[in-house]
Amino acid sequence: MSEIENAFARVVVEAERRALPMAAQLRARSDRRARRRAVVGTLAVAAVLAAGATALLPQLGRESPDQVAVPSGTVTGPPVTPSSAPPSTPAAPPTAGCPGGGFGKTIPAKALVSGTNRDAPDIPLEYLCGKPATGDAEHALPTVCPDGADAGAASILGRRGILAYLEPVQEGYTPNTYFHTVTEYTAPEAATAYLAGLRAAVAACGEYRVGSVRYDYAVTDGPALGDESLTLTRTVKVDPPAEGTPELAMFQIWVVRVGAYVSVVTDHGWEGSPTSNAEVELDPVLAQAEAKLSAL
Repeated sequence: MSEIENAFARVVVEAERRALPMAAQLRARSDRRARRRAVVGTLAVAAVLAAGATALLPQLGRESPDQVAVPSGTVTGPPVTPSSAPPSTPAAPPTAGCPGGGFGKTIPAKALVSGTNRDAPDIPLEYLCGKPATGDAEHALPTVCPDGADAGAASILGRRGILAYLEPVQEGYTPNTYFHTVTEYTAPEAATAYLAGLRAAVAACGEYRVGSVRYDYAVTDGPALGDESLTLTRTVKVDPPAEGTPELAMFQIWVVRVGAYVSVVTDHGWEGSPTSNAEVELDPVLAQAEAKLSAL
């Protein structure tokens, strides 16, 4: 037998001894190898995608500041949707010193005690920021010293006043009148300084003359109202006397503070004469004025 035949015979013997696998086994092995290749391919694609996302994150962070990586373990809230509207700026608080040429704040009409005369409505007083009062407003507030300086004027935010009738008009009878002015200051301390300035002015300034009229102020007893209050008398002397005008008249003034607000009620009487028994007649006005300040 030749060498080739001998080699072939050995192969046959070895094949019979090892029992070569069946065709089904060969196909199963082939399927397993195919699945392993598919898994390996998927993992490779995932790795490529992860690497690409890692490279893009810095670029995304620069384009959208809201997309920032958060350290592990940090609790975050819901994402904030950026708004196209610009952030609102809080309104600046009103300031004293006549910004824009006028008072920084408007006193509401409800702060004033209106008169009871429907046939004759309240008359607004003309108060101009940083300027002396004119018209009826000249007599609405106490001018204790001849220079007419308004104590605490630099701290005023707003001021409003009226001239009102104390009672309804009746046939053959004209009722007395009163002034009511409300002023808001920058702080309760500034309002307190106004009352303190009035007390100091009464002590420092005496009687003074304007034309034919002499004025003199004094602190007197009065009701305790609001956080603090002050009652003054204004004495008016006409020299020389004028026809139709009392030679001597005394008017009551009540100053009441509640917080940063000051209410001034001034008896104006009628045609130069004060209201008879003004403490009683004007008591309802004072009570309402205090209540209205407390409601602001």
